[in-house]
Amino acid sequence: MKKLCILGAALFMLACNNQNKQSNQQIDENKTGGIAEGSSDGAIPANNPADVLPYEAKKFIEEHFPGSSIIHVENKTSPVTDGTVFEVELSDKTDIDFDKDGAWREISTEGNVVVPTAVLPASVQDYIKTNYAGQSIKSVDIDMDAMAVELNNDQDLVFDLNGKFLRVDK
Repeated sequence: MKKLCILGAALFMLACNNQNKQSNQQIDENKTGGIAEGSSDGAIPANNPADVLPYEAKKFIEEHFPGSSIIHVENKTSPVTDGTVFEVELSDKTDIDFDKDGAWREISTEGNVVVPTAVLPASVQDYIKTNYAGQSIKSVDIDMDAMAVELNNDQDLVFDLNGKFLRVDK
């Protein structure tokens, strides 16, 4: 009988503790506002896998993808060949790869979602506007020595890292 009372009391305390955790999570999910350095407020809710992202990556997402939220973050234990350490999936089906410092390495979209031109250097924006007016950007990939921009007509424009046009890959 004594063991049964102790077991019942332990279960009761465990149940009360779980209710407190759930209400704390609901409070955290309702936070709003901009991102302060080291914070995960704003578009990125607290207690989210995005907490591992560098501040610059969080800031980039909030600035260029304000209507999207982070669904998943994969933290690589070692960088892949292009320097990617974090792979982020957004709610609008955009995938962004970041390096250890929070600089983006690759952005790819699906469906009608496009890569914002503001993420590109001004010279690349101007080249696309002048030579491919009306085309939107499906993906951008920065390698060690070049930047590839895939347009919605499936043409790949290749630029050097300074934004100088090099060639078209079809």
